[in-house]
Amino acid sequence: MSATVYLVGIGPGQAELVTPEALKAIGKVSVVIGQPECLLLVEALTRGKEVIAERQSPLGRSRLAVEKAQAGQDVAIISSGDPGVYAIAATFLEYLKDNNITLDVKVVPGVGLAGYAAARLGAPLGNDSAAITLTDQGTPWPVIRKRLEAAASADFVIVIYNPFGKLGPSRLQEALKIIAEYRTAQTLVGVLSKAATPDEQVQITTLGEVNVLALPVDTLLIIGNSQSYARDGRMVTPRLYREGVGY
Repeated sequence: MSATVYLVGIGPGQAELVTPEALKAIGKVSVVIGQPECLLLVEALTRGKEVIAERQSPLGRSRLAVEKAQAGQDVAIISSGDPGVYAIAATFLEYLKDNNITLDVKVVPGVGLAGYAAARLGAPLGNDSAAITLTDQGTPWPVIRKRLEAAASADFVIVIYNPFGKLGPSRLQEALKIIAEYRTAQTLVGVLSKAATPDEQVQITTLGEVNVLALPVDTLLIIGNSQSYARDGRMVTPRLYREGVGY
């Protein structure tokens, strides 16, 4: 008899940011699967459950969860951030499709890294934005390049995930060079590194001054649009709200 698989987002890394819905989902299951660092965050909730630490592959975690669910056990695969944003949900649902498997699946949202970064920086996502990951696992670099060009030329705020890809700083340097073809050197860049840890770093700099070589691997960047500005230590992209005009 098949059971339920919960795809659970546990936020950027602070226990206070794990949602009540996520806690409830983890409490329901008998098996919890995730990367070791994610499992540590919910360790108190997993006592007495079967806990499987699987670091290598989202596909491997998906396969394990399906095996457990098909054996009749409710399973949670936990993921940092939100499971639907560059995380486990897409991989798991694709695995079901590719193997013609039907299961009861519930996606449990979490606090995403972009939203967390925006809050730490101020309000840089106050207007239209595009999220782009620089890792070319599944997305060839020429496609990523086109997306960067399109977002930059359309004056979107650009959120850059996985900025070093598999090639290190050179990938981010190339991405910023592409964006600089459409933006001035004074364009604001918000930087969040080591999110939700004691070593968290928050910085507001510019496209002309950002020091790529000084950034840790676990960094997210938010590149402002032509209207973004900094005031009182906060990065803001205006919503262009007018009195009497609603959202």
